[in-house]
Amino acid sequence: MAEDLDLLAEKIRQVDDAILQVRGRAQASEGLVIVESDAYGAITDLRISPYAMSADADRLAGVIVQCHRTARQRAEAEAARVHAQLEANARRTAAPAAQAPAAQDWEEPAPLRITFGI
Repeated sequence: MAEDLDLLAEKIRQVDDAILQVRGRAQASEGLVIVESDAYGAITDLRISPYAMSADADRLAGVIVQCHRTARQRAEAEAARVHAQLEANARRTAAPAAQAPAAQDWEEPAPLRITFGI
């Protein structure tokens, strides 16, 4: 039981470590605004060119929000892909290949006789 919990905890750590490395990135207006997000939606990098800073504040805010939304969606999609791949790898290593049953497992120990009376 304790070994199962340890294995589960290790699996959770591996998944979390892999997900923490995932980033999504989006840009607007040929790189005037660049937003990078992690899989949890936190902005990990934000770059705004001096030219973009001279734009209307509401428009700039809208561009940043849209870039963040796109970056977050990309990071979430990549995190889902990474998680699915880790799950598939875990299933492949955890489940040994099924072996076909031996012939004696399929056969009855003694043949069955069907008898009936008239």
